[in-house]
Amino acid sequence: MTQLLNGLNDMQKQAVLSTDGPLLVLSGAGSGKTTVLTRRIAYILEQHKARPWEILAITFTNKAAGEMKERIAARVGERAASMLWMGTFHSIFSRILRINAERIGFKHDFTIYDTNDSRSLIKTIIKDMQLDD
Repeated sequence: MTQLLNGLNDMQKQAVLSTDGPLLVLSGAGSGKTTVLTRRIAYILEQHKARPWEILAITFTNKAAGEMKERIAARVGERAASMLWMGTFHSIFSRILRINAERIGFKHDFTIYDTNDSRSLIKTIIKDMQLDD
């Protein structure tokens, strides 16, 4: 366990060892957020014997999510890391929607359009239907 705390300051150690409920880590770029979160997840998996699918870790970027998953996989194994609920807001909620798609009347392979995709589709429909835009 001491390996998990090596190189961390007191506040970071507190965040890693704080396991009574959810934790929100906010700090500036390059301050060690990813390190703290990955070590906290590893600590929970190793010391508290939590099951990976019981952990939800949401980040703002795909880069941070990928980095966290790689670091956790290096520590606890690829299989356990693959079962974590970890990713960006968009990826996590897309995953939830796909799992439950049929319950809300969709197929699991639905497509999510962003604003640009929606505009492009509407323009294509208008053109195909020969409507005045």
